Amino acid sequence: MVLALAFCACGGELASPAARALHHYLSKPAYVDPAAFKTAAFPPPPAADSEAQKADLALVLDRQEKRTEAECAGARVTAGAGYRFFWGDKSPFPAPLPGEVKDFFRRLDYDAGESVTALKDRFRRPRPFNAYTEVRPCVKKSAGYSYPSGHSSCAWLFALVLGDIIPARRAEFIKRADEIAMDRVTGGVHYPSDVAAGKVFGDAFHAELLKSPAYLGDIERMKTLLAK
Repeated sequence: MVLALAFCACGGELASPAARALHHYLSKPAYVDPAAFKTAAFPPPPAADSEAQKADLALVLDRQEKRTEAECAGARVTAGAGYRFFWGDKSPFPAPLPGEVKDFFRRLDYDAGESVTALKDRFRRPRPFNAYTEVRPCVKKSAGYSYPSGHSSCAWLFALVLGDIIPARRAEFIKRADEIAMDRVTGGVHYPSDVAAGKVFGDAFHAELLKSPAYLGDIERMKTLLAK
């Protein structure tokens, strides 16, 4: 069974019914209260018709002009937004994924998904293909708002979490998260500033996670479940 990172798959919408059911079944409080992200300071996207917005669009169109079919194929894989699609044979856990590991990431998925959604709803930035007819995605069009990028938020956050579990591989996980984030620009479903905002979110959410004794305790438990 693949670990689904639902808030990425839905572009920042609420987590999957399975994740919600698990969260309530466990009756555990969130690692991070998502309500904080409804009002927390967060850099806004470029204003419509601003020079920054024009530059953002220009980068999307430049990437569209230069992308190859192989790059689009890779972007379609990571658009699947699941643990297998993101990390593949670089996962530090055994296959099939242990149930405790699934539950841990689902709990993070639920908490972070609500926080990303709060930010998307605050800024309500249209996706580039909805705002500009010249943008032609080569991946499946995502629903919902564009800023911040849910996939980028997810990839960056989970790379940081995996780095907490295996610090020696942190750089490797971050590099992969960067590749996943760029796939969203290559695919034509996000601006570069959406991707950058996803990293800002991932850093902010991770900083809050590190204040949670429950999270820190679960990280220690995850270390015991790593592949030998």
